Amino acid sequence: MKRAMVSKYILDEMIRARIGDAACMGVKPLPVSWRPRVGDSCNWEVAGWVGEAPSVRACTERLSEYLRSLRSQFDIPDED
Repeated sequence: MKRAMVSKYILDEMIRARIGDAACMGVKPLPVSWRPRVGDSCNWEVAGWVGEAPSVRACTERLSEYLRSLRSQFDIPDED
């Protein structure tokens, strides 16, 4: 499946826009980063999460379907 190409900054903004609820209180995503493609997967990942472990766990569970959707739709430009 061909994915649309967007900047990692756009993906960062899309993810941060979804975080604004109680499940993600005090949780911040690290910036999206490029990674080598494995098979048909996307070429990016959220580098990590900052916050208390229980809050990070609840937030990433809440966002898992949204992140899966973004991964199926978007790639970022390859880094040299």
